Amino acid sequence: MKTDFVHVFKGYGRVPSSCYIKMFDDDGDTFICFIDINDGTSVTNASEQIASEIVNEYKLDPDNCRFFETYQQYDYDSFDEIEYIWKKDILGLLWIAKNPQWKPASEELKKIFIE
Repeated sequence: MKTDFVHVFKGYGRVPSSCYIKMFDDDGDTFICFIDINDGTSVTNASEQIASEIVNEYKLDPDNCRFFETYQQYDYDSFDEIEYIWKKDILGLLWIAKNPQWKPASEELKKIFIE
């Protein structure tokens, strides 16, 4: 599966926001990149929300996902991998991403996402 699309979400203060998402599968893992397009709340500030929405919408196993973020308006200068702690909601139906941790990702992965 390779998918590219605009993801619309409600940012802080319910501000209409969107980002570009690129996803692909490789060896059983799903690689997901949030690309900030300077529309509302930043992908960094909405990271947990976006990750949770994508995992639940596409019915992904978060243990088999890798998440990344970058900024189009800054010429993709930074490219980071994000790791989360995943928990289920109170009803046990939806995944919720918590405690994001950012670290620089490889140039090789950056080239795959930023073509």
